Amino acid sequence: MKLKGLVWFFAIALIIVSLWELSYTWAVRSFENTQEAAAKKFVKRNTPGLKEGSEEYTAAVEKRKLQLLDSLRDKEAFPIVGTSYQDCKKNELNLGLDLQGGINVTMDVSLEGLIKSLSINPTDSQLLAAIKTATAQKVNSDAGFVTLFTNAYKVQNPNANLAGLFAGAGKEIKTTDSDSKVIAWIQKNADEAIGLTYTTLQKRIDKFGVSQPTINLDKAKGIINVELAGVKDPQRVRDYLTSSANLQFWEMYTLDAADKDDKEGRNAAFVESLKKADENLYKSLYGDSTKIDSTKLNPFFRIMNPMQPFQDKKTKEYFYPTEIGRVVLSDTAKFFEYINTPAFKSGLLPTAKLLFGKEEKEKANKGGGEIRYFPVYAIRTQAGTDKATMEGDAIESARDDFSQDGKPIVTMRMTASGARNWARMTTKNTGLPVAITLDDIVYSAPNVNGPIEGGNTEISGKFTVEQTQDLSKILKSGKLSAPAKIVAEQEVGATLGKEAIKGGKMAF
Repeated sequence: MKLKGLVWFFAIALIIVSLWELSYTWAVRSFENTQEAAAKKFVKRNTPGLKEGSEEYTAAVEKRKLQLLDSLRDKEAFPIVGTSYQDCKKNELNLGLDLQGGINVTMDVSLEGLIKSLSINPTDSQLLAAIKTATAQKVNSDAGFVTLFTNAYKVQNPNANLAGLFAGAGKEIKTTDSDSKVIAWIQKNADEAIGLTYTTLQKRIDKFGVSQPTINLDKAKGIINVELAGVKDPQRVRDYLTSSANLQFWEMYTLDAADKDDKEGRNAAFVESLKKADENLYKSLYGDSTKIDSTKLNPFFRIMNPMQPFQDKKTKEYFYPTEIGRVVLSDTAKFFEYINTPAFKSGLLPTAKLLFGKEEKEKANKGGGEIRYFPVYAIRTQAGTDKATMEGDAIESARDDFSQDGKPIVTMRMTASGARNWARMTTKNTGLPVAITLDDIVYSAPNVNGPIEGGNTEISGKFTVEQTQDLSKILKSGKLSAPAKIVAEQEVGATLGKEAIKGGKMAF
């Protein structure tokens, strides 16, 4: 009887635990269904020309739904226990590919381009021959690409030193360096490039809105396995995962309309255009009436809290921060909705583009807890285009370092052509900030102290060692070419069994 009672105890406990786990899934589904309904209303109201049920309509609803879910990650989704939507997603039942459908891809971080970029002559026949051999051997080998490449080169050129491929003026490698030192240097760069590619993929995957994504890195082989259950658009996943990291340098706008260093008056024009964009947005939302509702005025500035000037304690001068405002996490969907309306765009300067910086946190003034927000920056595109002033391929090298007084800094060296462009850009923007972006996220916006000739640059600020390490890796992404390409994929439908596999591909 005691044994029977014990069995019943565990059975009941198992049922309770299962129901508790299932309750999170119920909360997530209920919350997502509510946002989907809101997305459908939004699409019908703003794009009445889209036919319900069409591909365009479905895509528009899904896009709006993802925007809402992204901005409401911290909103309470489980009223009973007060758990946020993001936490509920983490705790819901993991249905996996078999039940939800989705895509499973194996990605190879290509190091061929990296080794070419590190060499002094990317077209060297001996270099290319060793790369070709290593690429062919990689299919059936457990060794890493760097090992395969260096072994192939030594076999094909037994009397040559590896330093001959990589040593040159301004390079870390010298002609007298041993093969072991060169190999260690290549491997270090390869590890950093693979790590950066992996981190970039992680950040991109976060934007797909899937629950419990799986991403695993085999660092030795440079292989990344990604499993995304519940993905609705596999082609979008493929395109997004395989696109190169896009490092760019931009001129900027700030809210300092009276900046003495702004000889063009760009900031004054930007501030006026931002006010006009906000006015146009108000009229589009509430009508062009002579009666103004003061409680609804400045809809854009209610979402994006504009930055106020601060006073320098020594000079007593007032300065504006490089960011123009901040948007709390819960308002991000509304922010993007506003800036993409025709009314707002018609008021804003055509060369102005608003981008987020990295997510930041600060303690809340009331009730404890913390506030999560995104700084907003205004970058300046080239007239008539959406191009940056400089692209990431201008970077020759970058590393985290320390200044003479022991403060963490980042040093950066440009290529010959990059140095010329950088000199022009820094001369034009002396006293003004420039933005460094990766995948349209502003990672740094340093102020230019003076024209920089020769391409050697020092970026300083209130950095921690970790921040300078991260920034140096970001800068290296513009030079160290290590894109991830899909070598195997499996698209799975939302049913059980092998028949659910729609398209498996192997392409090493």
